[in-house]
Amino acid sequence: MISRVRKHINQHWAIVVILIIYVILATLYNFANPLFEAPDEIHHYNFIRYIQQNRRLPVIDMDGPETQYHQTPLYYILTALVTAPLPHEESITPYTMRNPFWAYEIRQVGRDNKNQYLHNSSQRFPSPDAVVWAMHLTRALSTLFGCGTLLLTYLLARHFVSQPMAVAATAVTAFIPNFLFTSGAMTNDSLMILLCTAIILYIVRTVALEKAPPEDRWIGLGILLGMAFLTKGSAWPILGVAALMVTLLALRLKSWQIFFTAGTILFVVVGLVTGWWLARNVYHYGDLLGLKGYWATWGMRMPPTPDTYWAELVSFRRTFWANFGYGNIPLPEWAYIPIDLFVYIGVGGLVLAAIRTRRVPPTIIQRERLVILAGWVILAGIMLILFWYRATATNGRHIYAILPIIILAIIGGWHNLVAQKWHGRLAAVFGASTALLAVLSWAFILLPAYRPAPRITPAQAAKVISNRLDWRIDDFVVLQGYQISQSSVGLGDEVEITLYWQVLRSPEKNYSAYVYLVGMEGVQAGGRNTYPGLGNDPTIFWEPGEIIVDAIPVPVNEDAGAPVLLNVVVGLYDQAKDRPLDTYDRDNNPIEYPVIGTLKLQQPNAVPLIPQHLLDAEFAGGLILDGYDLSSTTVEPGSKIDLTLYWSPTGPLDVDYTTFVQLVDEQGNIVAQGDAPPRDGRYPTTSWGVGEHFDDAYQVDIADDVSAGTYHLLVGLYSLQNMSRLPLGDGADHIRLEQSIIVR
Repeated sequence: MISRVRKHINQHWAIVVILIIYVILATLYNFANPLFEAPDEIHHYNFIRYIQQNRRLPVIDMDGPETQYHQTPLYYILTALVTAPLPHEESITPYTMRNPFWAYEIRQVGRDNKNQYLHNSSQRFPSPDAVVWAMHLTRALSTLFGCGTLLLTYLLARHFVSQPMAVAATAVTAFIPNFLFTSGAMTNDSLMILLCTAIILYIVRTVALEKAPPEDRWIGLGILLGMAFLTKGSAWPILGVAALMVTLLALRLKSWQIFFTAGTILFVVVGLVTGWWLARNVYHYGDLLGLKGYWATWGMRMPPTPDTYWAELVSFRRTFWANFGYGNIPLPEWAYIPIDLFVYIGVGGLVLAAIRTRRVPPTIIQRERLVILAGWVILAGIMLILFWYRATATNGRHIYAILPIIILAIIGGWHNLVAQKWHGRLAAVFGASTALLAVLSWAFILLPAYRPAPRITPAQAAKVISNRLDWRIDDFVVLQGYQISQSSVGLGDEVEITLYWQVLRSPEKNYSAYVYLVGMEGVQAGGRNTYPGLGNDPTIFWEPGEIIVDAIPVPVNEDAGAPVLLNVVVGLYDQAKDRPLDTYDRDNNPIEYPVIGTLKLQQPNAVPLIPQHLLDAEFAGGLILDGYDLSSTTVEPGSKIDLTLYWSPTGPLDVDYTTFVQLVDEQGNIVAQGDAPPRDGRYPTTSWGVGEHFDDAYQVDIADDVSAGTYHLLVGLYSLQNMSRLPLGDGADHIRLEQSIIVR
């Protein structure tokens, strides 16, 4: 026995290596993924716990919340038995506190609020918590099922491609990042993939028999089919593949007895295995598969449009290969390009192979085997399309029942394009490349997605914090300081605001951090609300003495008014009470408007504006006043004059000037004026940039006692520090506007 095992290992050492690497990677994915962050894990866990606690299967509450109770029960019964000896927590509520900011910018690469639930270090393995042990052990079962899938994939591939390319098909399947993610998660998909692969291999071998199979072979197939149907409803189309195999075999052997024997045995065996479940569904829900309960709790969407299908195809492509969480942790788009090339070339090879079969047709056995694989892919594809039409979400794993077949087809295309002497090297390249993709996806995508914000020591804080604040917020945290990643931004850009929180005590509830970019007239030009650490450091888990480096990317609105100097307003917010927490400066004085700094919002693609009245006045420093708009040239006492100036600076000035607008009589006496810093004080002249063109509004109030007559408007700039005026090129210190103002 031992010698036979050694012989098989020596003959298939590459598969042993693949399995070892696969188990290591799947385990790494298992531990990197926090509790319940894989799709529907919380529902799978609740199903398992229900069986353990009640010793029976659950019944769907048609008016209740979303559950997985509609699922067929085999996976849940097996995992419930395996994890039953472990101690279990009475409630998982501490592990399922939701992150209200989850799925922010769902297609964005990075770590921004990728966690659906709130986690702390005590939930990471190893941990004394029973839920942690139960979760990771159940996930390990998925890894074990995956090992079986890979062995069967290799055996299946040997029937269609050379031995090296069969190794390639196994390696690519093993190291697809999302297959590893599924293999390290609590999901019935893992057992369903194993059973469907086993059934296809069983069918492929059966269809090649030279004589009618014995009855025990049909019994074995019936048991496998029944187990698959009891694992997941999406396995039911494989019954059509079994029927196709029986038909092909009967036609080739010209034995209609096979129809009767196979049909009878399969009907009886599958009925014995699954009949009780079907009867239970009819009893509780009125349909064989229990889908009424599924649609009642999960709902159905409106019929999708062509645009919807296209968007979901793009999402399907990502989640098939590498997109974690609930499809909100993708790879950079460029990372999918080599995968696409791998697929396209493989498909091209398949097309070429189909053309070649006209000259060199395959044997009847090989043709029937190919028909079996094609039939399974077609039936599974139809099932997926029907599901897409009604379900509220799609994911690449929904077609993982045929994952080994899809990969085998692609590898088969390469097999036909590359000479056989290169198959070994090509297999090594495919295996190594996919394994590298899996490692990089784990290290640089999955791990960082849930990584808490950095902690630093007081000594490090003293060195790195360039802008000190030492503001106390409420009585549990000090905002030691901040950093702004850049001094200016454009419309639609993103700026990173880093806040340094020093924890005084652990608060009793979660507060959100807010960063607002405030522009003209208090209008918000951008902002973010998020739990600290971009969702990974909720305040309820803060520890006294920690200094947390909280970097928050803040988007700027596309339609924000520019140019302007934005105020950066920060703090903590109590969502339950809908108010910000009180903030105090280092002298314990309350801060009503917690502005930490400013940020210049640049004007995009600035072009000269066209004023009503043109000027070509140039001040010192190259500042040009292009013209102005005037609301009216005839006013009454007690009214106002609205004046808009149009500036075209050639760069910033070295002094923050104030604009004066004076209404003077014929003798030059000032009767009214509307002095103000440019753009309501939100865009000082020291921030003005080269090539900008912008307007600047002012208002001059006419007093009730102003006499009727003719007046003039004077415009200029002066420094508040020494009251000196900015001269024009001709030496004058103001501009007299051409339009006279008539007061009646």
